[in-house]
Amino acid sequence: MFEPKPFVRTYERALEKLLASQGELGSKIAQLERSTKTYAEDHRKKMARLKQTFATVGSSFERLETQISEVGSNTIRIGEQLDTVAKEKDRAEAIKELVEFYAELNEGNTSRLDELLEGGSEGMIKVAHILRRLNTIVVDNQYSAPTDSLAKRQIEIYSENFEKNMLENFEAAYRENDIHNMSIAARTLDAFNGGVSVVKAYINQHPFFLSSMINQSQDSIAEASYQSMEGISDISRPPPAPDRWLAQLYADTRDVMFKDWAVISKVFPRPIDVMQQLLKRVFEQTIQSYLETLLGRAERQSKLAFLRVLSSSHIETRKLVEDLQRFDAETVTPAVTVLESARRSGNVPQGLLDMPSAAQTSSAQFSRSRAKKAPASKRGGGRGGGDAEQSAIDDDDDLDDEAAARDRLGEA
Repeated sequence: MFEPKPFVRTYERALEKLLASQGELGSKIAQLERSTKTYAEDHRKKMARLKQTFATVGSSFERLETQISEVGSNTIRIGEQLDTVAKEKDRAEAIKELVEFYAELNEGNTSRLDELLEGGSEGMIKVAHILRRLNTIVVDNQYSAPTDSLAKRQIEIYSENFEKNMLENFEAAYRENDIHNMSIAARTLDAFNGGVSVVKAYINQHPFFLSSMINQSQDSIAEASYQSMEGISDISRPPPAPDRWLAQLYADTRDVMFKDWAVISKVFPRPIDVMQQLLKRVFEQTIQSYLETLLGRAERQSKLAFLRVLSSSHIETRKLVEDLQRFDAETVTPAVTVLESARRSGNVPQGLLDMPSAAQTSSAQFSRSRAKKAPASKRGGGRGGGDAEQSAIDDDDDLDDEAAARDRLGEA
């Protein structure tokens, strides 16, 4: 027979233990809930304090950034003011120095200028700047009091003698092929009058003009060359070769441009202007004159002869222009780029003494390649042969644009 009492008692004891465990577990849960609530409240308060602290720090950084910006702006403004003051001070000192030189020259005293001339190349350049400014003062004060007439005469006489001596030094160095002294004289005269006189002296003494077409006139050369073109007026015969004297003239022009660039780039502060004037002089004085003579001789014979000579001359001229344009792109432009970069950095080379060696090499190679193509025959002869002070300071800062001059050379 089944007896449930033992099982009931076992169940009762287990239930008692479970109820006791439930009570303990409930008390522990309540205790943990209270602790969690306390910790959560503490965390909320800490986060609120931390958020407030971060907001305070952010505001402090904003105020600090504003103050730094104000200090930076004030520093920039002060720097600009100091720079302006420094420039005004330098300008005032330069004007004061000009007034002193003007007063000394008005008294017939040139000792300070003479001392500067004895100070080497830098002294001569400084004298050139001073004379340029003094001449500007003289021009601006041309209707001034008669008491300044002595100063005007002294400035004009001293400037004339200075320019004459510098040109003589340049010409002597040119004859001796002294690049260093040529460069000194050229830079000095560039500071004095923009280098107009020294460029003219260089071109006027150039062997290309002095030794060309002395033994024979252009008319006689053109006549002899034209007579060599057999059958030029015969339409049944093929056109003759291009004029041999014109081809030789163009070959010599190439050689002059390629070889002279090495000298011009080292001697003159603005070599592009010199190359432009030299090339213009060659075209106007020699090439154009010879072409007019040759074409006139052909036109007098027949229209066919004129057209054939014109066509062959155009072909040779186009080759010359293409060669000069290529020389400009391969040699002149890199050198000018170096010069412009040096000027922007404040380290202007004397001429283009530091022209890239690659450009120099390309110039030499190009010259040799053209020499191989030149005609072997040679010619028997060459080709024929106060506010015033302020404005004076400002006038000395005017310089020609190298890039524009290079473009003009390319167009030529």
